[in-house]
Amino acid sequence: MIRRLAVVLCGVVLLLGKAEAQTTNESPIAQAIQDADAALERIASISKENRSAANTLLAFDDVVARFFEATQPIAFMAQVSTDSAERERGRLASQEQGEWFIQLTKREDIFRAFRELEARQLDLDPERERLLEHVLRDFRREGMELSEEKRARILEIDNALNELGIEFRQNISDDESVLYLRPDEVEGISDSFLSSLERAEELYIWPVKGPAIFQVYNYCSIPTTRLKMVAAVARRAGTQNVDVLEKMIRLRAEKARVLGYRHHADYQLETRMAQDADQVAAFFADLRPKLRRKAEQDYTELQDAKRQDTGDPSAKLEAWDVRYYQNWLMREKYAVDTDAIRAYFPMDAVTDGLFSITQSLYGLRYENVTKKAQAAGRLLWHEDVQLFEVWDKASERLMGEFYLDLHPRANKYSHAAKFSIRLGQKKADGTSIHPIVALVCNFTKPTATEPSLLSHDEVETYFHEFGHCLHSILGDTSLAWFTGTQVARDFVEAPSQMFENWVWDPAVLQSFSKHYETGEPLPKALIDGLIAARNLGSGLSTEGQVYLGMMDYAFHTDPEGEVDTTKIAHEVYAQTRMFEPLPGYFQASFGHLVGYDAGYYGYLWSLVYASDMFSRFAREGLLNASTGKAYRDAVLSRGGTRDELAMVRAFLGREPNAAAFLEHLGLSNGQ
Repeated sequence: MIRRLAVVLCGVVLLLGKAEAQTTNESPIAQAIQDADAALERIASISKENRSAANTLLAFDDVVARFFEATQPIAFMAQVSTDSAERERGRLASQEQGEWFIQLTKREDIFRAFRELEARQLDLDPERERLLEHVLRDFRREGMELSEEKRARILEIDNALNELGIEFRQNISDDESVLYLRPDEVEGISDSFLSSLERAEELYIWPVKGPAIFQVYNYCSIPTTRLKMVAAVARRAGTQNVDVLEKMIRLRAEKARVLGYRHHADYQLETRMAQDADQVAAFFADLRPKLRRKAEQDYTELQDAKRQDTGDPSAKLEAWDVRYYQNWLMREKYAVDTDAIRAYFPMDAVTDGLFSITQSLYGLRYENVTKKAQAAGRLLWHEDVQLFEVWDKASERLMGEFYLDLHPRANKYSHAAKFSIRLGQKKADGTSIHPIVALVCNFTKPTATEPSLLSHDEVETYFHEFGHCLHSILGDTSLAWFTGTQVARDFVEAPSQMFENWVWDPAVLQSFSKHYETGEPLPKALIDGLIAARNLGSGLSTEGQVYLGMMDYAFHTDPEGEVDTTKIAHEVYAQTRMFEPLPGYFQASFGHLVGYDAGYYGYLWSLVYASDMFSRFAREGLLNASTGKAYRDAVLSRGGTRDELAMVRAFLGREPNAAAFLEHLGLSNGQ
């Protein structure tokens, strides 16, 4: 857990006023480090006969939580600020934060304090007992029982990995690759989207990021343009990030060897549901032949569509054709124009629907406090940003706050993510500190003539990220250590993946879709076609997830870490996909290789549990408040205080299984 906190610090921030985020120290977080170290020294100085849960366990949890509060405003700006100097300060702050956490895991005095507490065999409640076990485990996993020489080497490795991880992510964020496209190269793209782009005389300046990529993939009828975009995506962040990645892989492998593990994957997976790399290999081995049968059906269907569209009976489906012909089939076979559907999903209507569903389902009330925050001088880092409070209706208790930052801009974090902002905590004196999170997304911006209009895929992404948001806010735990999404990495996606299913329900879709001009809901015929086509191409797209997971796995199961990542990426692509690998180095911009290293399999792994948990909602009703309460109580409110399987069992009332997962992928009866 300590290592995980160190990795994701750039996504955890307490948002204060700009004046509060500054410091007179040479380092912006020097005072916070000094205060935290002093608090740790007080914990260490307690005599072993006087050690208690309060002065050791709770005090340690409080040090971590307060360090977050004191240091995150500057670090978060690396992800969202429009000012290059502020982003650089954020990057440096992230590095200092990571270094502090690395040092924390190497403190012999704190390790000794926890061992002394363990030796006292106190009667602890389950949450505190779990914290004691996890902290001791994490200290041991950082080499605290090894020789001084080995501990020194691990410290060197961890500091180097911290710096390299920040550099890897920063290179991705700073990449401003564009394509220059003629009007005749962008046929099929809507006029409204084209009007949002900058021009260089007659050429469109096309960003290789966010919605602009998928406009080309989904709608551009010129295959050479789609190929240009695929090739550009495969080169983002450049060969410099390939070098950074391969340095990280070598260092990760060395650390695993020093600690006595076979490889980095086994080290990472020890604390996750999968437990070791062999279980992940078995998971993929079982899934791949089932997926391949569906992928082959998808390939034939999409290739036939291309031949029908082009009039060429020998036309071959290429990787850059897949999304385009999925959309083509949506129009031609299912009478669904995916671009036209955007008109029914204006951002405000989707947000209202999302809020209405979740407030009703979980017994909540949201209040927009953006103006109040502005008046109080709290940091709203861009004019697009809004702040909301989340209240529990029954108790009238403030549960947390969330920020929405939904549209793309230069140098902003380029994907969709939930950033934990402040960790929730119930202190021993009876006071509570509520969590704060930010949803940072890149949905299509409004134009001069239209509001922000979302594709159905973007609506699904919005629901997914909001699932993370509520998981963080509704985690009703005492300790910051276990708040919200602080669960096993291969379960953390399950609540958000489960919530995607709401955008595939006819009643739910009709409840919030609203044509931005007429106010009419999405017509039933369009909904029926959309749902009928849900598994269109699901085998091919899921094989894409298998590719990413197996590429990550291959990088991190080499004991020496001496890998040519580009060669491996191409080899794994050839093994897992039905297309020829393209030249390039996609891994250079695959941000999950920092933070999800040896763990990307977790997206599919957690989908097994997400699909199974949804089966109860499907049976009892997606808007059934009683089921929502049961889910909130059994899963969302628990945070990381219980074993993940135990939480799933408690909600389902049985052992979980993969039947719903296979059905979700369109693999009925294990097809």
